[in-house]
Amino acid sequence: MAKLSSYHKKVTGLIVIAAVLTLAAIIFSPIKQSGNFYNYADQRMFFSIPNFWNVISNLPFLYVGLKGLQLFRKRSVAIEPNIALQYPFFFFALMLAFFASSYYHLTPNDFTLMFDRIPITLAFIALYCIMLTEFVSRDAGRWLFFPMIVYGFLSVVYWYITTLQNGRGDMSAYVLIQVIPIIHIPIILYFFCSRFTHRQYYLYALIAYVLSKWAESNDDEIYALLGGMSGHSIKHVIAAMGAYFIYIGFRDRKRYSSKTSQRK
Repeated sequence: MAKLSSYHKKVTGLIVIAAVLTLAAIIFSPIKQSGNFYNYADQRMFFSIPNFWNVISNLPFLYVGLKGLQLFRKRSVAIEPNIALQYPFFFFALMLAFFASSYYHLTPNDFTLMFDRIPITLAFIALYCIMLTEFVSRDAGRWLFFPMIVYGFLSVVYWYITTLQNGRGDMSAYVLIQVIPIIHIPIILYFFCSRFTHRQYYLYALIAYVLSKWAESNDDEIYALLGGMSGHSIKHVIAAMGAYFIYIGFRDRKRYSSKTSQRK
């Protein structure tokens, strides 16, 4: 049997990682949400808006989403034709995230949280499929996009249904949507080539997202330290900054010529 090429070994590695993470999610399921998840540090009301800063800090998502859609209306950005619709889909999902997250923080509960998580999931999947197509295989994102969208949507609904059943739903299927891309993205950036410049902005976005999750997990501590801004509000701003890095990368990048070395 012929030996696997270097490229196929890399692809096999990605598949194995995804399979291991999926198996781990099954073994350790159900993955429960924190019991005090809705007890945010900053619950102050301003201008008759409850949880004001957690609501208003979602505005950057709307800004980045609008900027992104305007960018692709001009049709001047270098894109991969196979998934041309997924680029604006990512920014449209960011706009949905603004409305869904604002709605959720006005009245935090399981039902509104379900709506909050759906656009986040859509944005994650769109970006992940874009990266698979641009770095790994020109057909990967096109073929995986719809099945992953369906899976992502159902994973959130499954969490909500199991929440209704036992009070603290199973997040294992939903967690995979975030964990697999978070682990795959740096590997893809290091081991695979892109047909476009400005690949580093994907890494900047990933770092910003990881920092936003850290801020979220230290909500109370950051609020006590800063006195006027909680970790959760800062999470929204940093996550939107990560999305803005994606916007800059799309706006400024160029397509490599066939003779240009793509590996940096």
